[in-house]
Amino acid sequence: MRDFRLNQLLWALALVAAGLLMLGFNFDLWDADRPQLRYAVAGALALVAVGFFVAFLTARHHWWRLAPAWSLLALAAMVALSTLGNTPPVVLGGMLFAGLSAAFAHIYLLNRAERWWAILPSGFMLVLGVVVALSQQASLAVLGALLFGGVGAVFGLLYLLGERRRHWWALAPSFILVAFALFVLTSDARTGLLRWWPLLLVGAGLWVGRQAARRQAPEPLVVNATAATITRREEPVQTAGRVGVLGDYVAPAPGASIEILPDED
Repeated sequence: MRDFRLNQLLWALALVAAGLLMLGFNFDLWDADRPQLRYAVAGALALVAVGFFVAFLTARHHWWRLAPAWSLLALAAMVALSTLGNTPPVVLGGMLFAGLSAAFAHIYLLNRAERWWAILPSGFMLVLGVVVALSQQASLAVLGALLFGGVGAVFGLLYLLGERRRHWWALAPSFILVAFALFVLTSDARTGLLRWWPLLLVGAGLWVGRQAARRQAPEPLVVNATAATITRREEPVQTAGRVGVLGDYVAPAPGASIEILPDED
């Protein structure tokens, strides 16, 4: 009951803080000529984030509290940096994705064996944050390559950090997305070494084929049997009016019969 009330209180504080922040944007309250107000809002968001962190430390099984904690901390940093005036808005927007990425990375580090899945949202949020931050400086080809290549790298990281026999499937989307990223990046390249990158796929295919050719077939299962069993392997067994096969138990089952012994005077 105590945890339930604490969760409600934390969500209430987070919703109020987010609502006031958005309301200020709608009414242009966060203009550059009001730095004190921005610092106050940033401090309030940071305090709410600290509240979520403290609540997590008191009950570590509520690991979901890390998500709003890191998100609110990223929002506080965004509001504080907006007072400088020379930070591009896209960079500020990318910081929110960075906060979400840090939250899932924290969740993964707390229990790597059971929460391996947190690698995927953490990596995806980080890639999106980088793409958003560079959206005004890089070309569409570079942004597309970063997006697809970054997501492919996240799947590769999942394979390397997790149980490789269990997460072997992550290699398929990793190779496909990285190859598509290279295709997007070099689609306009008509000269130079970039035109030869598909040879990497050819080399990877040859390596996989070589590994498949070198892999030996599994050894057949060897079943050891006694000499009597081998000689009677093909002999039918007559029991209870039917013909049995090798392996049928023809004697009475243990405990199935009762022998009454005579009384001895």
